[in-house]
Amino acid sequence: MSVQFMAIIREHTFDPDTVTEKMWTDTMAAHAAFVDAVAAAGGRVLNTGGLQADNAVHIQPSTHGRPAIFTNGPFAESKEVNHGFYLLELPDDSQAHHLAGMIPTGGSVELYPVIHASSYPSAV
Repeated sequence: MSVQFMAIIREHTFDPDTVTEKMWTDTMAAHAAFVDAVAAAGGRVLNTGGLQADNAVHIQPSTHGRPAIFTNGPFAESKEVNHGFYLLELPDDSQAHHLAGMIPTGGSVELYPVIHASSYPSAV
């Protein structure tokens, strides 16, 4: 049975206008090599994408009759922001850490096992 993981890429904030064409090409080649490594391990990338940190919204859901609170980014207190993600499906969890360590980033990667609804008890 396969397992899924969400890998979240966290990096220091930066100005996208400073990214050169070579930097972009090299980074995309490194991400393509990561996708190839996942496939070589018998897994697959189910989804991936970059995140627009400057357009992020922090939401504190409504509770106890209080309305939800929405705060627009960027968030000055954040030195690192979520820049992207991979949703991975792997044959088992034995290679998850190794593969996540191959994700190209100048920051860090947070790796979370995905819990599916079928893992929760059924409502009685």
